[in-house]
Amino acid sequence: MAPRRQVRMTPEEAQRIRAQDAAGRLDRGDPEVRRVIEDANRTSVRAHVYGRDAAARRTTRTSLLVTTGAAALFAGGLALHFLLLTR
Repeated sequence: MAPRRQVRMTPEEAQRIRAQDAAGRLDRGDPEVRRVIEDANRTSVRAHVYGRDAAARRTTRTSLLVTTGAAALFAGGLALHFLLLTR
């Protein structure tokens, strides 16, 4: 069996698949259909958590990096303050 190439579905496609599944129009007994439904659910959750497109994901990632950097800078400054205070 040849390895499958991972094809990402768009959030809009995932929503349509999930709607079809919720309406009971898809055969969950078929393993291939079940795999597509699971991929659609995974894609929908990722789109909800991380943003719908690459720009939104970059914005989320940048915000996380800036917040982490600011917290590290604050903690380092606080530690330096207490180290110099004891001398």
